[in-house]
Parts: sequence; structure tokens; C-alpha cells
Amino acid sequence: MDLRNKNLKKLKENHAYSENMEHDACGVGLVASTEGKKSRKVVEYGIQALKAVWHRGAVDADGKTGDGAGIHIEIPSDFFIEKIEVTGHKHNKNDEVCVGMIFLPRNDYSAQESCRTIVESELTKNDFYIYGWRQVPVDPKVLGEKAELTRPEITQVLFKINNKQIKGKDLERKLYETRRKIEKLCRDKHLNNFYICSFSSKSIIYKGMFLAEALSDFYLDLNDDRFISRYAIFHQRFSTNTAPSWDLAQPFRSIAHNGEINTLKGNINWMKVHEEEMFDANYDNMENLKPVIPEGNSDSASLDNVFELLSMSGHSAPLAKLMLIPDAWSKKSKILPNNQLKLFNFLNSTMEPWDGPAAIAGTDNEWVIAASDRNGLRPLRFTITRDKLLFAGSETGMVDLNEKKIIRKGRLGPGEIIGVRIEKRKSFYQ
Repeated sequence: MDLRNKNLKKLKENHAYSENMEHDACGVGLVASTEGKKSRKVVEYGIQALKAVWHRGAVDADGKTGDGAGIHIEIPSDFFIEKIEVTGHKHNKNDEVCVGMIFLPRNDYSAQESCRTIVESELTKNDFYIYGWRQVPVDPKVLGEKAELTRPEITQVLFKINNKQIKGKDLERKLYETRRKIEKLCRDKHLNNFYICSFSSKSIIYKGMFLAEALSDFYLDLNDDRFISRYAIFHQRFSTNTAPSWDLAQPFRSIAHNGEINTLKGNINWMKVHEEEMFDANYDNMENLKPVIPEGNSDSASLDNVFELLSMSGHSAPLAKLMLIPDAWSKKSKILPNNQLKLFNFLNSTMEPWDGPAAIAGTDNEWVIAASDRNGLRPLRFTITRDKLLFAGSETGMVDLNEKKIIRKGRLGPGEIIGVRIEKRKSFYQ
């Protein structure tokens, strides 16, 4: 038992500590182009903003192991096409580049091979063409002792869909179902320490148990000028209801979250009920998606699981937010327009609120949003500049900006959302 667990045990025995009383204080935010233009500047600003919220995460006694930090950006196609060509393949630029960012068991080569076999088998069954595997270049010297001891084998599988008629949202939905099936098979075979950070033709996630300031030092890819994006979602974790681990570092596949879900047990139980009635003809087999919330998840990971399901099933990111983290409202309200009351009433009858202090930054690859819960108990500040950029996050001053270029700045109030519909090049604030 490590020192942290020994101390927690002692505190519990003396009735000085209760797991139920812990509270989150993560750092979360995003940078997005309001004109839908990919740029290196967005990625660099995202890394800079993450480094600025380092104080919102805990640091281990070794001085280098953190609770987890990471960044979620769009896939830089030119970069990965070059990596594909290194494998001896030619990639048609009209085809979507698909990348799976995967953590494998590091010191168990038999388990590694089993995981790779499952991934390759399911990709082949689902009509994907595999280019090969890529070892992600990292610098382990920036890691603390505990982070290094638990470090997974970090790999990427590069592939494409054979059927060129499947693209956009349909391709993402197929990737989502394939990923869930892979995860389920690995769980059934008790292949521990297997985790898929991202599995997409649109975006990729780089994360781990390092300090926020070490993100681009650890992941050497992020220093490549070809890493461009229209958005960057970043997160510095402050671990509370679950111990730090590489897989629970954020961002997750849809959201990055600051706060805690106080209704978690009820939400998980209700989701099990909803699973019995789930149906969508766009999926090959709904059983591949179950359980929606696997055991052992943190509250943030559980919220992300449901947010992702809603997004993949056709609900936009703003609507998924309203369903899961609704505004404060009353059927007797004389302030809200009637159509809004009808919407809130319908959503309330569809999905139970995931209540608790929450601030999120998230995307469905069409929208990128930052939003607050109905009580507004987790801070979110925003800035919009003449450079056509939106900054939103836990702090002001995360990025050094020229005040003369700022059009608007402020804070998100209870239940408010700010974001960009990146394909349509439209920003909104509500």
C-alpha cells in the first residue's frame, strides 16, 4: 500500500475523512477559431493555456507525477499521411485518415499482442483497411516515478474505411460502434491496462499522468508545425473520487469536465434502464454499445460516455448539454418563452439531470462548446478577439492577449453556453 492510501486509511479510521465529501477543482477550457480555420496558433494557444492552469492539479511527492493533463485537437492529415507512407502504403488524399490513439499494457507482451489482435480483427470485420501501427514518440524523462511505473505502451493504429460512401457522421458512428466492441472484447478477456483515448477520423487526444507544463515535452508530435486545428480542448485534472491514472486523465472523447456529479449512482442506474429500450437503425448491433457506462469509471468519464452516445446518435453538443446538464427552469416560469419551456419539459422527460457543480468544454466535431451547470458553481471565463478566436476556461489570463484586439470578455453564468459551429463558421452565446 502506498503512502497516500496509508494516510487515507488512517484518516478514515479517525473519522477525519469521507470519500463522499471530496470536491473537484480541475482546470478546463478551449480555444477555437470562430471562422472555422485550422491553424497552428490554435494548438499553441491550447498548450499555453493548459500550462497556465497547472496549479489546478495536484503534484505527487516526486515533483513530476501529476493527476493528469491533456489536449483534444483535430487530426493533422498531412502529418499522418506522411506516417502512413513510411509504412510503405499510399494514401488517397480523398480518403479520411483514421487514427486510434491507444494505451496498451506495457510490460506484458502477450497481453499487448492479444489487444492488437482484437483491434485488427474488429477493424477488418468492419471493412476498414489497416495501414499499420505507429509507436508514439515520447520523452519519459519528464515523468515522475509513479507516472513512469504506470506508463502504458502508447501506440497509434492508422487505417481508413474501404467503402468511400461512408463518411462524415456515418463514419464517426461506425468508428464509435467498432471501438465499443473492441473495448467490450478486451474487458471480457480481462486485458487490463488497455484503453482507447480516441478512435476517429476527425480528432485525436494526447493525455497522460504528467504535469500540465510537460504535455508538449512528453508528446513530441505536438511540436510539429503540421499539427493544426480549428479547436483545442485542454484539461488539468485534480483527482478526487478516483485515484490518478493514465486512462482517467482528460479530455475524454467528447468532453473535459471540472466538478463532480452528485447524482452519479442514480444516473448510472437510470442509464441501465435506458439501455433496455435503446434502439437506432444506424448501428449494426446495439449490444455493442452496452454497457454505456463501464464499471470503474470516474464521474467525469461516466458523463462523457453518455454525452458521446447522445452525440453519436444525432444530438448536437449544445442539445446533449441541455439534456444532461439542464438549465434551471420551472413549468410555472413567466420569464422563459413558451417554446423553451416545452423543450426543457421534453428533455426532462427524456433524460435525468446529471446534477452537481460542473463546467465542461466539449465537441461533437461539428460544435465546440463551453458550458456551466444551472448553479454556476464552477468558473468559466471567456474572451473573443478580433483575430477570430474564442478562448474559454477556468481562469482569466490563461493566454497573453493584446487587450486592443479583444472584442468581448466575461464569465458564463449559471446554465449558459458559449461555442462555435465550426463547419458553419458561426459562434453563439446563450
